[in-house]
Amino acid sequence: MRKHGKGLKYLVSGFVGVLILLVAFPALATEVGRQGINWKGYIYRIINFIILVFLLIKFLKKPLTEFLERRHNQVKEELRKAQELSAAAESAYREAQQRLANMDREVHAIREQMLRDVEQEKNRLLEEAKKKATIMRTQAEQELREEIEQMKKKIREDISLKALTLAEDLVKRSITEEDQKRLVDLYVQQVGGKN
Repeated sequence: MRKHGKGLKYLVSGFVGVLILLVAFPALATEVGRQGINWKGYIYRIINFIILVFLLIKFLKKPLTEFLERRHNQVKEELRKAQELSAAAESAYREAQQRLANMDREVHAIREQMLRDVEQEKNRLLEEAKKKATIMRTQAEQELREEIEQMKKKIREDISLKALTLAEDLVKRSITEEDQKRLVDLYVQQVGGKN
């Protein structure tokens, strides 16, 4: 508090002067009103008051100055902290305002992304279903072809068997005894000719 020393000195001196006048003049006015001015008593009072002020200044100046300096520094520090807190609060407020302003855009962007994701998933599922349907159709066609082939084979076998049975019946009915003898002779000749 060195730079405030002269100002404080003038302030204290002015305060003491005003105090002397405030204390002395009512006392002087009281004395004048009763018996005239008693200069000697008046001067003693002023001297006593000046000594009191001097002693107060001598013994209380340093503790009072230190107290005022500490208080000044404390207030200054509290003001600095308050300004820091105010700046931090202002920054947090601006950030919150910014986030609120961006919230609509963020919600819209999230909604759009979700719609794109749903559309992609739908397309993926449709593609997967188409692939499965194609595979199932191919398998069904293959199974159907195999079944048709088996049925054709069975029908051929059945037809062959029926044709053979019919031919046998037809041969039995159409061959006479004479044809039978001739066939047996022919067979015997063929077998005999080979030996």
